[in-house]
Amino acid sequence: MAAARSLALAFFSVALSGVTAGGAAVGPEEAPAARLAVDELELANGMRFLLVERPQASSVAAGWAARAGSVDERPGQTGVSHVLEHLLFKGSRTVSARRLDAELDLLADLDRVALEIEKLETKSKPSAKTGRRLEALQERFGELQQEAREAAFLGEFSLFYSQAGATGLNAHTLEDLTMFYVTVPAEKLELWFWLESDRLLQPVFREFYKEKLVIAEERRLRIGSEPTGKLDEAFRRLFWGDLPYSWLPLGEPQDIRSLSRSAVREFFERHFSAPNLTAVLVGNFDAERVAELAKRYFGRLPAATPAPRPPALERPAPAPEPLIAHCECPPQVQLRYPSVPFRHPDSYRLQVLAGLLNGRAGRLYRSLVLDQKLAYTASVLQHPLRRSGSFLFTAEARGDADPRPLEDAWLKEVERLAEEPPDGDELARVQNQITADAYRRLRDTEALMRQLLIYDGLGDWRHINDWPERVLAVSAAEVADVARRYLRAARPARALYFREGTPLPTAPRATGP
Repeated sequence: MAAARSLALAFFSVALSGVTAGGAAVGPEEAPAARLAVDELELANGMRFLLVERPQASSVAAGWAARAGSVDERPGQTGVSHVLEHLLFKGSRTVSARRLDAELDLLADLDRVALEIEKLETKSKPSAKTGRRLEALQERFGELQQEAREAAFLGEFSLFYSQAGATGLNAHTLEDLTMFYVTVPAEKLELWFWLESDRLLQPVFREFYKEKLVIAEERRLRIGSEPTGKLDEAFRRLFWGDLPYSWLPLGEPQDIRSLSRSAVREFFERHFSAPNLTAVLVGNFDAERVAELAKRYFGRLPAATPAPRPPALERPAPAPEPLIAHCECPPQVQLRYPSVPFRHPDSYRLQVLAGLLNGRAGRLYRSLVLDQKLAYTASVLQHPLRRSGSFLFTAEARGDADPRPLEDAWLKEVERLAEEPPDGDELARVQNQITADAYRRLRDTEALMRQLLIYDGLGDWRHINDWPERVLAVSAAEVADVARRYLRAARPARALYFREGTPLPTAPRATGP
């Protein structure tokens, strides 16, 4: 066991050093410490930079993230972080500006007309006079939108990047952070510093009403295109209850419709200040030159008092009733258990437990799919978040079979894990596989940049350096212990999806204690 763990750490350290896998073998006694070399830079205004030099690259994967996402939204304003993500691509007072003063006046007029339309549309007793007024306002609203577009140079932000040969321009809104990234040729790195600092320094939230419609359609397509989309969203609410992880980063439709530009700006000013931002550069650059550019461009952002880190959330209360529904999908079951947040010691143990269960060599596939022939697929996911976490079991029944026997089979696997810890060979196989998967991600500069952004947004980028040792240090007894505490002794939220036309059970079997 000790030799297997040493070899896994050696393998991981080779990835971190950028050496190809074709080099000489490393023995256990020669295994170097697995550490990614990251230079840290903090500006006077509190913004931080994480720098990973790879001189052999011809480009730089560059990104930044705000440690704020959908969990930081308020009820009634869900989706504001996602709307803000879209608007930050619309340029600034410099980029995409053509006739700025006129455009700002038009945007203010748009907001006033939109507010009046909203008031008339929600009027309890509409009249013919109200209808005529509403029609006139809607016509004026369309005219103002067109005039505002003509006063701007829309698309200039992305045009600057494409003309410079940049690739992969994108952004993501997650529960705990919002991230923006692109890969630029090494000689064009200063362009990234200018464009990214400029959109943070003086954003103009252009196309606000259009982007709300775009996001509403994105939400409809993303959720509606999945057979279980709406059901999974309902199950998420069932599990999280009143906690802020209960809504998707996409937001609630009614909140997006009623969201104002001022609410977006307020969220931006509260959460996108310099002390709440981290940038990551991975690739071919000179560290001294980067420090100079960081101070020149991002140093322009005003200093601010860092927002206090919100505390960990209470565990979700057990759901009183399961979600049972028909679905145009194979019959399936989902059980979601409360677990732990990012960097909690038990998160590493639950990750190893998940590794024992997942994959074609895992216990779930061997038992539920091959031996018992109950499931078509079965898997688990340990999902640590900044302020909480969950552990999800999902299984899809064969054909039109009743999905409930999958629950019983799952509980037997939990019992087996709790009472019969894995042997040394099984545990070593899983731990080494987890390490090998991480190695493959680290070789790609863009993937490494995104990982560092995500880990920093969740709480600590150093997770990328010490998690292999923590995973490899997990013992069989610890795996059995977390199976007992988080799975056997817990009462999960339950979802059962049946084929259309199949009678729904009136008294589903209970699970858990």
